[in-house]
Amino acid sequence: MTQCKQRSTTRSIVVCLMAGAVAATAACATSDSRDTAVFRDGDSGAIAETGATADGSPDPFGSGFGDAGTSDGAAPSAVLAAVIRDFRVYDPANATTVPDFENVPHTDQNGAPSQSYTGPWDDRGIVTDALGADRAPVYKNATGTTLTTHGKENFDLWFHDTPNRNIRVEYPLPLSRTKEGAFEYDSETSGTPFSTTDGKEMFLPIDDGTPYSTAFGNQSSPHNFSFTMEIRTTFTYRGGEFFKFRGDDDVFVYIDGKLVIDVGGIHGPESADVQIDTLGLTIGHDYPLDFFSAERHVWGSNILFTTTLELKPAPR
Repeated sequence: MTQCKQRSTTRSIVVCLMAGAVAATAACATSDSRDTAVFRDGDSGAIAETGATADGSPDPFGSGFGDAGTSDGAAPSAVLAAVIRDFRVYDPANATTVPDFENVPHTDQNGAPSQSYTGPWDDRGIVTDALGADRAPVYKNATGTTLTTHGKENFDLWFHDTPNRNIRVEYPLPLSRTKEGAFEYDSETSGTPFSTTDGKEMFLPIDDGTPYSTAFGNQSSPHNFSFTMEIRTTFTYRGGEFFKFRGDDDVFVYIDGKLVIDVGGIHGPESADVQIDTLGLTIGHDYPLDFFSAERHVWGSNILFTTTLELKPAPR
């Protein structure tokens, strides 16, 4: 049985977007909206090398990520722009906290009361099958709750900026290029060590002491484990692509505004995949791919993200 609370459980996110052929370079694009995913090619763009956008304005993510290097020592090629929203851990005495974060059910997987069960709590069907008008996930049970969530009002905070309830962080995720030519971020080689005695690197982007820490801080924990992340992209469908995912806690992936992966709940690593050819898309057309995730429970957080798709900034 997966033990979500145990330190031995690796809490990871693995995303793999594979195209039929490896692109020689990423789409080189800029946007004044930093809530989209942006890939900037280090070989062709001044962005990664000079810290300036194509129009000459300062790169909102600076130039340091353009020098990150790759797994084989080659020049880096891309920066993925994500929006992270930090949340306080739940405290019933504090109305600004959200009960969906660090507040696991006192039940087993089936909802029967239990004080000893430590997970997983799979929770499919938290969201509807389509994005809302604001391009955010929509809570499915509008008048109720789910096993691990506490109603629409609380869920709506996950991916919307809300003063005093969450703090928005614009986070640049540096992607290296693998020997095979794909783009990759691997927290096990680029992350933060869990502790001085445990050197395993994890995805801990907004910890205290980092450039992206928030006023909420680590909240009496060694790390900050209560946050959501969204990444917005578009891609040109060429045929033969597939999307594979393995990870823990909630992940919702939408292609063309429709839900194609639902790994909702608080759990250990789980896998899902979709064959893009089965979605009825038209070859040569552009489609949005929107990725949403939530980190809602301690004790680990890892990401391995590899792609050969030619991702571009999503429309505003």
